[in-house]
Amino acid sequence: MDRDQLVAYLDDLLDVDEVSDVALNGLQVAGRSEVQRVATAVSASAELFVQAAAWGADAVLVHHGLLWRGDEPPRLAGSFRERVRLLLENDLNLIAYHLPLDRHPGHGNAAVLARAIGLDRLERFGVFSGVTLGFAGVFGEPLPIEEVLARVQRACGQEPLAFAGGPERVASVGIVTGGAPSGFEEAVANGLDAYLTGEAREWVYHRAAEDGVHFIAAGHHATERFGVVSLGELLARRHGLEVQFFDVPNPV
Repeated sequence: MDRDQLVAYLDDLLDVDEVSDVALNGLQVAGRSEVQRVATAVSASAELFVQAAAWGADAVLVHHGLLWRGDEPPRLAGSFRERVRLLLENDLNLIAYHLPLDRHPGHGNAAVLARAIGLDRLERFGVFSGVTLGFAGVFGEPLPIEEVLARVQRACGQEPLAFAGGPERVASVGIVTGGAPSGFEEAVANGLDAYLTGEAREWVYHRAAEDGVHFIAAGHHATERFGVVSLGELLARRHGLEVQFFDVPNPV
């Protein structure tokens, strides 16, 4: 597939122009013009680029890229220079989607995770700077909190950190993946039973019990695998590209 056509397809699919983002979404570093193999991953890193090049990737598709708005132009030094060198020497395209991939109703991190743990009737949830980044939903029947945590662990591949302050049986859950503990406030305001994100903050521990809402942190990296995996499956199915997910370990 032509690289520029691939990027245009993804830009349109994810409605990148609808969101103001701290990241530069879309093509960040240009490599070869024809793409057959796509390596997907959560975050850009030298380790990822080495593995992708060894596999024979033409493009790397990630959630966390290299280029972010608001900062001075990055200096080509240190680890940043090494990452860029690996991309250029291997003629790899780097394509990244941040908030557009968090919030997409079909392939976004929150929506795919919500369906993975069995939530139905998904509605947009989690307003940050005027943009909704997550989804909230309900279980067909309220589940014991232990079962909810077990489902989160199976989906995310690691035991979540849970501050159990809500009801014994959980009917509703709000989700914003990654580093979004402040979304807990909206979960409380909306009367949800639980809030699921990637990272916790110190203040959440007591607030979970005081406000009667479970707080579940399942890992920034772990909760944001879902979008790139779903996009990769779509590219393989619809465009015949060869796609492989590289789960470069990150316990955070």
